[in-house]
Amino acid sequence: MNKNLPKTLYVILNHNAKMISTVYYEEMKYYQEQDNFDLLLIDNGSKASEKSIHTTHSFKKNVYFNGAIQWAFKYMLDHPEYEYLVFSNNDIMLHGYRFVETMVTMAEENNFTMVAPSGIEGNAGQNFWPIMHCWYKKEPRVVPWIDFICPFIHRRLIEEIQQFPTWWKSPSYGFDDYSAIICNRKGWKMAVSDLVTILHVGQYTYREGYGERADDGLDLYTMQAMHRQNFDWNFEKSGLQKEQYELDNKKCLYGRDNSLKMGRMPATPDEGYYEKSPDAERQWFRNKTQHEIHNKRQKMLENDYLKRKGLVRRKK
Repeated sequence: MNKNLPKTLYVILNHNAKMISTVYYEEMKYYQEQDNFDLLLIDNGSKASEKSIHTTHSFKKNVYFNGAIQWAFKYMLDHPEYEYLVFSNNDIMLHGYRFVETMVTMAEENNFTMVAPSGIEGNAGQNFWPIMHCWYKKEPRVVPWIDFICPFIHRRLIEEIQQFPTWWKSPSYGFDDYSAIICNRKGWKMAVSDLVTILHVGQYTYREGYGERADDGLDLYTMQAMHRQNFDWNFEKSGLQKEQYELDNKKCLYGRDNSLKMGRMPATPDEGYYEKSPDAERQWFRNKTQHEIHNKRQKMLENDYLKRKGLVRRKK
């Protein structure tokens, strides 16, 4: 064990995805002593047949990301031996050896309050946010925000936040935005590492291709719409809407003029990112060809969705 490495609490959250959660847990479990971390597998209201044999803690019902991250923050506050929290989605693929050691060492050497590995996803854009792409930089990139896919969070932020607002509507995303706003206010650094890249399947429990495992009656599109609606309400109620708007601009413009010539990037709020219309342009493209290909793909996906829902007639 690296005796100089601060201790980490590593939490994997499972909901109705036994196999992928079990594989992830087993990839990490052998390195706990070596990398000085404790590994927890939290079951988030799964049906009995989809609970992993490695489950360490359970919720009787699905409390979504909202309830689970509140629990993890409380656990950290109650256990001062941990210096870092990793709160991870379960649909992650990585090599476990030296993963925690590498990320924590990076955080310690650079005084990062939050740091994340770069990531690719199982979709056409391979991750919507260019901040989280691998830029092939030797040193970690200091950024205004990180995606909460597999974040390493220092205790100082958890002690500052204590708990996210208990009245936040659920389900929603935005815990990463909230945390980033606090870090930016405090002058605490956040970073993404291109040295370590992970695969995030993305929305595993809601995608049809993986069996639509979520049991809340929502499909991928209605889930995304509900998350966004609750997200907007939560930040307005918190009085953080203006700061979150400014943060979204930074997130969307990050790397817009980079030398890697990334072709597809998020549109800023002023360019249409917040538009609710199905035809809204939520992404920015460097060239016309890529824009046309994207639009064709989106149209096909939307038509397939409408057909499955019986909202349009199938061609005979």
